[in-house]
Amino acid sequence: MPPTQQPTSSRVRSWAFLVAVSLVFLTPFSFMIYRETSLHSAQKRANTSFTPVPATVVESRVERRGKTTWFAKIAYRYEVDGQAYLSSRLSFAETKTASLLRGGPSHEEALDVAAEHPVGSAIDAFYDPSKPSEAVRDASPPSGSPLTRILLLIVLAGLLGLLGVGARGPRGRVSFPGPQIPESLISVALFVGCMTSYAAGAWFLMRAGRGSLQSVQDDIGTAFAFAFIGSIIGWTWKHRRRTGRDAA
Repeated sequence: MPPTQQPTSSRVRSWAFLVAVSLVFLTPFSFMIYRETSLHSAQKRANTSFTPVPATVVESRVERRGKTTWFAKIAYRYEVDGQAYLSSRLSFAETKTASLLRGGPSHEEALDVAAEHPVGSAIDAFYDPSKPSEAVRDASPPSGSPLTRILLLIVLAGLLGLLGVGARGPRGRVSFPGPQIPESLISVALFVGCMTSYAAGAWFLMRAGRGSLQSVQDDIGTAFAFAFIGSIIGWTWKHRRRTGRDAA
């Protein structure tokens, strides 16, 4: 009776499928979460610590975003301690009033907002006292919460973990097609993914310790999400190694 070859090609395909899905979907989504939480925290900081300053419109026009969406682009100049600065930033994150200041999505609505802010007109702006070159027009609190996106990330990580556990059917049969990848490479990829997720979680925890009270909740939530992802990937990696040893 010929010896059983381990790992079988079907098991390799299953794990290759898991790694591919993780790299294609989970990694970009993690960077998106990082960007959203950072902008959300920045808008909170603008609401609590930015200083109001009079500004003058130096450019007023409309721009198109995509094929059908338009918005008003307002550039403004302001002075801090005799130094002039230019900015066109409306806000860091979406607020309840941002859409009114931005105009759109129709071309007519964007034109109306641009017409309300002709070149030379006075507007209110808010600048960062620690970095005067950074300013916004809207310093109201951010709307919504990035924690909903973090929840989606956790759900996605859990689904990927379940995929890794339930991919094998009776007697190791797998229904997922995919390229054959050496098991050593899969093991290294899972281990690196686990350590990277833990490192990202630790980084957000350290940032929470240095940040303002308003940003602590967002940073801790993001740290928890990365730690959860690391645990899922780490458990999958450990389960894979244990299965390989038992089959040897």
